[in-house]
Amino acid sequence: MAYHEENRGQFHFSPRRGWMNDPNAPLCYRGVYHLYFQHAPNSLVWDTMHWGHATSTDLVHWQEQPIALDPSIHPGELWSGGGVVDLGNHSGLKVGDHDPIIVYSGTNGVSIFYSLDGGFTFAPYDGGRKVVTPAGTSRDPKVFWDPVSEHWGMVVWSDAGGNGVDFFTSSDLLHWTFASRFAADWLFECPNLIRMPLDGDYHWILHSASGEYYVGDWDGTAFRSDWTVPQKINQTETFAGAGYYAALNFSNLDGDRIVSIAWQGENRGSTWMGNASFPVDLKLRRTADGIRVVSTPVPEIESLRQNTWRWKNLTLDADAARQLLSEIQVDTYELEATVDVRDMQRFQLNGVPLQPQDGKVKVRLLVDRDQLDVFGNDGEVYQSYNVKSGDLELFTDGLLRIDALTIHELASIWVSER
Repeated sequence: MAYHEENRGQFHFSPRRGWMNDPNAPLCYRGVYHLYFQHAPNSLVWDTMHWGHATSTDLVHWQEQPIALDPSIHPGELWSGGGVVDLGNHSGLKVGDHDPIIVYSGTNGVSIFYSLDGGFTFAPYDGGRKVVTPAGTSRDPKVFWDPVSEHWGMVVWSDAGGNGVDFFTSSDLLHWTFASRFAADWLFECPNLIRMPLDGDYHWILHSASGEYYVGDWDGTAFRSDWTVPQKINQTETFAGAGYYAALNFSNLDGDRIVSIAWQGENRGSTWMGNASFPVDLKLRRTADGIRVVSTPVPEIESLRQNTWRWKNLTLDADAARQLLSEIQVDTYELEATVDVRDMQRFQLNGVPLQPQDGKVKVRLLVDRDQLDVFGNDGEVYQSYNVKSGDLELFTDGLLRIDALTIHELASIWVSER
């Protein structure tokens, strides 16, 4: 019954036992999504790091697998990192039917581990020798493919001269050449560079563990941006152990789809500590303030919907609002509302300004016991929290006008674990 403790998320992944932090090397291979993660299997606090492992066929239902990287077997400090599927056998490591899955980890230097069985077991490349060693303190390598230069790139955080990242390039995923450095005060830990489409063109997004990001360009060796102030993917207070940190996107997805998942670190139970955020689709959108990253829950969440309640064209005072949902008893649900705010001079969603569209705002909530994800106007606002859950209630200080309100009760992904 470990998966049914009262505060355990029912559709946010968490390990059966032990400590969980950063997601590592999320990727898709032959229809299976692999999520690796920082894991201390026998502790409820940060301890000697392993790479835990879970798989899914729909980004929603997850099955925990045996540990993928174990410090008693795999050399080095197995801290955060990324991974790729080597579909073209650029590495020359392929033996048998499976394409090599290659992951990168290590502190103060990057080591390589590879799998030839579809991502379940890994061997160290060249005995775990560090293939690059940035100056200063360094960690968190992430590898990406650049289809223009037709080379692989690696981004690694280091503090040499202050916060920033070193970029390396490779043609075979094994031998790496230093290419450039990009420094910024906000660029701390778990860096990620993503190629994202917009209006028939592509931009590159460089973000840090906090979700702060610049929009810019990658020329095959260097990242450049004319931004001077970063924006945030998740508009909350983001730090190690907060409700959002260290997000990475899944590699090897079809087309231009970009799915991101982060660490939510503030929830715990009797046998486990920490969980993953619910996966979101990332896209670029032109807004009144410029190009921004927007986030929406992956549509696969629809597979969890069961009981549904719908209302339209509501005008509610405080008493009517309180009564509206009083008979609904759920603790895992999705709420969607379109609210008329024409009488308001300005609107904020949990302290974040949100621009009304035709006098209306859209709000979407994912409530999963003690996990909460908030979305505004189709992802222009995105916030993730670990909270203390309570009953479903609706409050208003004045008249509340709602064009549409829908609540879906969401099923548990742990049904098979009962």
